[in-house]
Amino acid sequence: MSSGEDTPMKRVSPAQLRTFATTVLECAGVTEEHATTVSDALVRADLRGVDSHGVARLNTYARKFENGGFNSHPDISVSRLSGGLALVDADDGPGQSAGVRAMDEAMALASDHGIGLVGVTNSNHFGTAAYYTERASAADFIGMSMTNVVSDVTPFGGVEAFLGTNPISFSVPTDLWFPITLDMATSVAAMGKIDHASNEQDRIPETWAFDADGDPTTDPSAVAALRPVGGPKGYGLGIVVDILCGLLTGAGTSPTVGPLYDDYDKPMQLGHVLAAIDPSVFRDIEAFKSDVGAYVEAIKEQPRREGTDEIRVPGELESLAKRESKRDGIKLNDDARDGLHSLSERYEIPLPDGLS
Repeated sequence: MSSGEDTPMKRVSPAQLRTFATTVLECAGVTEEHATTVSDALVRADLRGVDSHGVARLNTYARKFENGGFNSHPDISVSRLSGGLALVDADDGPGQSAGVRAMDEAMALASDHGIGLVGVTNSNHFGTAAYYTERASAADFIGMSMTNVVSDVTPFGGVEAFLGTNPISFSVPTDLWFPITLDMATSVAAMGKIDHASNEQDRIPETWAFDADGDPTTDPSAVAALRPVGGPKGYGLGIVVDILCGLLTGAGTSPTVGPLYDDYDKPMQLGHVLAAIDPSVFRDIEAFKSDVGAYVEAIKEQPRREGTDEIRVPGELESLAKRESKRDGIKLNDDARDGLHSLSERYEIPLPDGLS
């Protein structure tokens, strides 16, 4: 089934979707605290229009929890190291819970030291990296987050997967109605987009991936490995993310990370790094935010190419989608909608309004 022009996307209340997702996870054995955190992260991805990382993954998460791959009752611990550094042990729990704990610790450290950097080990998939950096920017910190994931990306010049998509995000507070948020995979496309295209029976650009023979492919079901974004530049950035998240934390690099969609009884064993910088250590926070806002406006006033209505900055389109989704409801494609129907039947819980 395709969610193209012939099939309009359904809109769902964010609050109802969050409640449904929380109930599903609780039915899968997750404690209320962790179910609430994971659900909030998934729904926030859908709010921002990043549906590849939203409730479309709820079914997979539920399977991981039910089969023990994700610890549904983790004892997440924090060890403060030296100065503004700390290490979080996620105890094989959900990456979202570990990521929130780590970012909150990073902000606390930044309040004391001007900067806080927290590594996370023994963790699992944590969703969108922007979820954590915008948590920091909302509190007037500059946020950074990154994670390694299972091998899906070729080294530059290679044909087999070795690196993960290894995403990285930064969020900067402004005096505008939205923060500047860069959230990018170090591959040309996130694997979630490949999975979504395969489910929707769509084609992908031939510049995204290789098949098993090392040839470019437009068939998402034939993808064996993704290309690094920007060639050697993205390749290098992916290596750095893997070293920081995998080797610095002791979690292990992408080739040792377990899969999300298979081996539901096994943890992924990946690592994250999150950081917060307190701009007020350098200068007045309101003056800083005002200058960032003026900088954004200066960018927008630059001459535009023909056909460009407005110059956007990183995270602006996602913020626009979030504002619209809060007002009108979240758009759900066929893939996500079918998954929610399946979960509703499986756990015998009612669907959000508009999906029944």
